[in-house]
Amino acid sequence: MKKAVLRHCLLGLLSFTACAQAAPDQDAPAGGEESAELRDLLAVLDQQTEIATRTKMNADYVPGLVTVLLGDELEALGARTVWEALRLVPGIEPSTDQIGGRQTLVRGVGGTFASGNMKILLNSQSMNSALSANANPVLNMPIEQVGQIEVIRGPGSAIHGEFAYAGVINVITRKDADGVFARAGRFDTYGAGGFRHWRSEDGRSGGSMSFGGWHSRGARVGSGQDALSGIPVDPAGIPVNPLLNGTLSNAPGPVNDEMEQRSLLVDLYRDEYSLSASYVEDGNGDHFGTVNVLSQPDDGIAYRNRYFMVNGKGGWRPSETLATELRLGWQYYENRFDFRLLPAGLTWFTPLPAVLPEGWWAKGYYDEQRLSAEYDMHWSGWRDHNWLLSLGATHIAAGDAWVESNLDPLTRTPLPAPRRSTADEGAQWADDGSTRRILSLTLQDEYRLSDDVTVTAGLRYDDYDDVGDKLSPRLAAVWRLDRRHILKAQYAEAFRPPTFYEMAMAEAGTELSPETIKTTEFAYIYKGPATGGRATLFHSRLKDLIVGSRILQYRNAPGVEVDGVELELDQRLTSRLRLKANITLSDAEHSDTGDAVAGAADRLANLALVFQPTATQTYSLWLRHVGERAREAGDPRHRLSGYETVDATTSFGNVGVRGLTLRLGVSNLLDERVRYPAFLTRDVADQPIPSYAGDYPQPGRAGWVQLSYRM
Repeated sequence: MKKAVLRHCLLGLLSFTACAQAAPDQDAPAGGEESAELRDLLAVLDQQTEIATRTKMNADYVPGLVTVLLGDELEALGARTVWEALRLVPGIEPSTDQIGGRQTLVRGVGGTFASGNMKILLNSQSMNSALSANANPVLNMPIEQVGQIEVIRGPGSAIHGEFAYAGVINVITRKDADGVFARAGRFDTYGAGGFRHWRSEDGRSGGSMSFGGWHSRGARVGSGQDALSGIPVDPAGIPVNPLLNGTLSNAPGPVNDEMEQRSLLVDLYRDEYSLSASYVEDGNGDHFGTVNVLSQPDDGIAYRNRYFMVNGKGGWRPSETLATELRLGWQYYENRFDFRLLPAGLTWFTPLPAVLPEGWWAKGYYDEQRLSAEYDMHWSGWRDHNWLLSLGATHIAAGDAWVESNLDPLTRTPLPAPRRSTADEGAQWADDGSTRRILSLTLQDEYRLSDDVTVTAGLRYDDYDDVGDKLSPRLAAVWRLDRRHILKAQYAEAFRPPTFYEMAMAEAGTELSPETIKTTEFAYIYKGPATGGRATLFHSRLKDLIVGSRILQYRNAPGVEVDGVELELDQRLTSRLRLKANITLSDAEHSDTGDAVAGAADRLANLALVFQPTATQTYSLWLRHVGERAREAGDPRHRLSGYETVDATTSFGNVGVRGLTLRLGVSNLLDERVRYPAFLTRDVADQPIPSYAGDYPQPGRAGWVQLSYRM
């Protein structure tokens, strides 16, 4: 199967290359069209990024594949959050798990090991928590607060270290605009916020502030049958599985998909010094249930994540060839949960039958603090070389961590009264004594082999006091054939250490190893006056995947191999009409069995049309295709079918007042049936139990309206 996919990938790459090279050089049209193409060219040139090398350069010239999404364009397309905007990036499939947690499946790899596969940065500051490797509040941030989103597709550990496994996301908030916004939509969804910036007359000092948030009561989609619904009973009414009583399932019923987010960010600078403070928080209902069992039809937030950060940096230039920068950071992360795993009235059979009037419920708390320091030295003293030497130190310490439940955390037997326990008392949720010390050394050389060829070689060494050390090499080359044609090649490795939660919940006698990935990429880029395109071939090998087992336990599993191709096109059709399109084809297989990897789509595609008849009117249409998704081994269901969604957005500028914009939009215009894959649930004996037969249905068509004012 892999050979067939590779053959199709090569044919697609060759045909794309031929089309790009055959595109005629259009004469510069008169009037508005010329200015439109000029704006496109300036926009491309303005897509500067430091995410790949920590040296600012155009996104097309960096080693590896970087996508830059601009906040204004995302608003015009109708994206409402960072998570929604990521659908535009080739190879990335945003999804949610059974409790509503945001996931970013990358290049055909998904399933139970999708969590924490990408490093998430907010204004270049790391946000992945040591507890779970996620940063949901950043992914849920309103798009109105976003200046641009930078995305690395592929390993990024050579620069960014841990969790830069399948990619890196850097969300850069607006720092050079003044305005406010308000939004309302279906499912009782409301949002608001604003941003402000200031600068001294001499331009040496200034700052910015951004705030925003939103709340949605949720669509209360129907769940279908859950894991309890499928448990058979004998003629006497006794469940065949002696641990659970399936007759008391709440499913089918409405899902608690309530969600909210809020944030406040302040940035100050003076010459080469800056200081920032950030607060981001989100919360969500328990959706389809932690163990794929529908809870009571309760409203309210079941899970909450909260971050506070303070970061400072200063730069010095001792000479013309040497520049240094010191970055210091403090981060506080807090997680709370309060949910019901199994419904009220359930009969529990361990060790003797007992009725749980309130079901199995649990609530808990966890916090951690992170102190970090990084010192960079950029040296260009050798001709045609640009060296980076970076030293880093991070200390993470878990603070308070406890779980309160009506079942004993060790024996899973009912308690006469709820009891709060910590890791020392048997609660495996997280150890409040957990610490992690990371020391890192990064060395990189950007060598300009000729005027047209640049080779980037890098190596990062990370030493963990709890999971050992890791090396992350990278070797890349960029060849500018001429002003329109660029070739790229890269080999890179990355890793993902086990989180505190995974280590605490590891199978008995198991010591989790970090996940690793090795990726090879080849890319061709075409840049014409009205046409831009990319074609990328990639091959990845993943090992020691951290996967779920039993009930809320983890282990390492054998590896996965992925082959695929990504094609991108940006075409100015006329002075008023622009088209953006991409398609990703991937084939992901388990190395030991050859079975398809469950969860992620084998095909992703986007087609966005933006029509601007006047300077104050914009109409956009965004078509999204997601292909079929494979099932786990042992799951008798057919592959989960794909789907297509259409989002439409209309924007009117200067409505009554200069700077006031009205946007009207409809997501999933055709009310397409969208479902994310539900995996098998496993019992305490690690035996599979069918979970939601109809998978995780998502909300249907939803209209919304937005008002924004820019000063």
